[in-house]
This record gives sequence, C-alpha cells and structure tokens, in this order.
Amino acid sequence: MREYGVHATGLSDLLKRSNTARGSIYQHFPAGKAELMEQATLEAGRIIAARIEELTQVLPAEAVIDAFIDGWKQNLTDSSFAAGCPIVAAAQAAPDALAIREASAKVFADWARVIGRSIESKGIDAAVAASLGSFIVSSLEGAIIQCRSARSLQPLDDAKTGLMLLLRREGAD
Repeated sequence: MREYGVHATGLSDLLKRSNTARGSIYQHFPAGKAELMEQATLEAGRIIAARIEELTQVLPAEAVIDAFIDGWKQNLTDSSFAAGCPIVAAAQAAPDALAIREASAKVFADWARVIGRSIESKGIDAAVAASLGSFIVSSLEGAIIQCRSARSLQPLDDAKTGLMLLLRREGAD
C-alpha cells in the first residue's frame, strides 16, 4: 500500500507479506480488501497519533518535527523512495473506495488535532493552534510526496525550515 497505493495492492500481495491464510482475511474482514484497507488505515493512524502525542508531551515542538522528519528520511532512504505514507495512499484510493478515503480524512484530522492541542498548550489561541496543526500535517505530507517524486530529501528539509520559522514566530516552539 505504501509503495503501490490501494488500487494496485492486491489481496494476494497482502497475504504473501503477512504470511496469512486467505480464509482468515475473510473471517476478520468479511467485506474483503476494502474493509482490510480501511481498518489498516485507521490502525496506522492510531499508532502514529499515539506516537505524536507521546512526543509532544516530552519534547518541544521543534524536536517533535525533527523526530518526525528524521524518521521519514530514514523510511524514504531505506525504501529507495518507494514507500510513502499509507494514509496518503488511502486518501488517493479510487472514488468507489469512499470508506478508505474517509478513514484517511479521519486520520489526518486526528493528527492535526493532536498537534493543535500541543500548540495550544503553549498558550497559542485555540483557533490558531488548530490551523497550525492542520498546516503542519499538510506541509509534512506534501513534502513526503515531493521527496518520493524527486527522489530527494530536500523537500523535507525545506518543510522543516519553514515550519520552524512559523513555530518560532507564533511562539509555539
């Protein structure tokens, strides 16, 4: 899914990678691949949201962004820029895969909410903090897409520079 997107990821590929029997997939996901992809999107989102929340409680905003960017640089480098964000893959699912796309929207909103709450805890106005949370998610996800396209880490470096300037200006660093 991270490499080929939702549409091009076949159930046989998923079974092979997970060493799972075909029957067990349908036992747990009666609606098949669509339900599996929706739940995988939500679960990946929950895991990442929990990590963001954990980091924001112990690190300043700049260090959280550093950690996120460093992690993505490693992921991109390790996969030779083949593996992107699974939530972006879900967001780009076919129009008839509405549940998968809705799951991605929920995940992006959850991440923005976690980041926004952290920024608000620094004394920033709630509406401004919410907007910044959404902008940070958009900026980083866009940078990841650009990195894959250009096969370069520069877009993440550029996003980091811009986000750090913005957070400092707002007093949320």
